[in-house]
Amino acid sequence: MDFYLSNTELDAQISEIRRQIRLSMNGIVSDQMKMNGIVYKHNYGVTIPRIKEIAKMYSPNHDLSQRLWMLKIRETMIMSTLLQPVEKFTCELALKRIDELDQIEIVEQICMNLLCKLRYANNLCVECVRSEKMWIQITGFILAARVYNQLNENETHIIIEKAFEGSTTTEFHLYKAIALCLSRFCRMNAQTAKLIEERLDMIFQKDSMAQQYIAGEVKQEILFLNSL
Repeated sequence: MDFYLSNTELDAQISEIRRQIRLSMNGIVSDQMKMNGIVYKHNYGVTIPRIKEIAKMYSPNHDLSQRLWMLKIRETMIMSTLLQPVEKFTCELALKRIDELDQIEIVEQICMNLLCKLRYANNLCVECVRSEKMWIQITGFILAARVYNQLNENETHIIIEKAFEGSTTTEFHLYKAIALCLSRFCRMNAQTAKLIEERLDMIFQKDSMAQQYIAGEVKQEILFLNSL
């Protein structure tokens, strides 16, 4: 567990942020998220655009970001990813944060707002997809889908192999992340797209919901690319 010394300025900022969140709360959205299986310890149902509006009131600040994350409130965790200075977000801290993830919304937000901007994002993708932990794998594939155009040949190969290894999973968020990743990889070049499509045809199992979904998404992406 992380502990932080009292800081009057940061304490005041956090109090104001929490006040803004409470004023923007939407119980209907929060209830709908619960019904869809998106369960947080604390969730005020504030929309993403409104969270971004509140975040824009503050300058990026490492200590503020860390304190917001530790509150374990949906809205403050998302805001933490928006206010974290990239240069102060070490690989060690990134791996620690990723290990705490267990909600797809936060995975998507941290990948989009922070992880894809890190200088070591490529290495992070590879390390995450190699993990035995499902949510870390999910984060790795979603991050890879965002930084696919900067991956080198070896990194691409490793991630594709891990994607196919996990293609029979029964975990919805994992096979959805794999489908997204492979679909984005098809945008690299025609050779990579052909390789992925041929591999899918070789391993495709009609009784595997995951492989059906992945194949459908990838083939739809290839059809779209061919139409351009």
